[in-house]
Amino acid sequence: MRRTLGNVTALFILSVFLVGSSKGQANRTRVFRCAEVVSASGIKIPFNSVANGIVELYLTIGDAGNVEEVRVARPLASVTEEAVRAVKTWTFAPATMHGKPIASRLTVVVVFCPLYGFGAGEVPLPPVSSESEKQTPDAGLPPTSPEIIVAKYPIDSGARVSGGTAILRVLIGTDGQPGLVRVVRGISPLTDEARVAVKDWKFTPARLNGKVAISGIILAFAFRTFVDSSQ
Repeated sequence: MRRTLGNVTALFILSVFLVGSSKGQANRTRVFRCAEVVSASGIKIPFNSVANGIVELYLTIGDAGNVEEVRVARPLASVTEEAVRAVKTWTFAPATMHGKPIASRLTVVVVFCPLYGFGAGEVPLPPVSSESEKQTPDAGLPPTSPEIIVAKYPIDSGARVSGGTAILRVLIGTDGQPGLVRVVRGISPLTDEARVAVKDWKFTPARLNGKVAISGIILAFAFRTFVDSSQ
């Protein structure tokens, strides 16, 4: 009887220890969660624009989910203003630190895809603007923005008859590889093409307190409307 009680007591203590350990691990993995896009509108492409490439933006998202600041890291002639105008209308959920909402940075990259034959090469990556890299006066912003090393256009499947914007939230691991992809704004069949392309992107991981950290980045793919020139 005593042996049975002893075994039960030992199992109870072990279960408490395991539960405590799992909770501790869960808390450690959830110390920081980056801001999220809740809803997003499409990005207009000026009818006279032939610009192909990316516009990269650094957003400061307040602790209430409001867009406090937009910095242009990589501009692209004739389409930068449209990209900035669009993201200012998006709605966000703030980042959290130890479960509490905080102001943070969030990177949004808008890829303006060529009209014909895209997918043949990599997206050009001009240098990041030195002005955009400066810290904001707010000393509490965790520097958790991943940086793009390699970006590729989606493959043109030939199924596109209309344009639109596919917007994805991509989780970037501590190894800099893209992981879980969540569709923020889908447009069939372009969303699938964008998701496939993201698998070949490469990043330098974000950092938090000097250590690599899991983070998120928003990738928006703006597709032009197909025009049949043979008609």
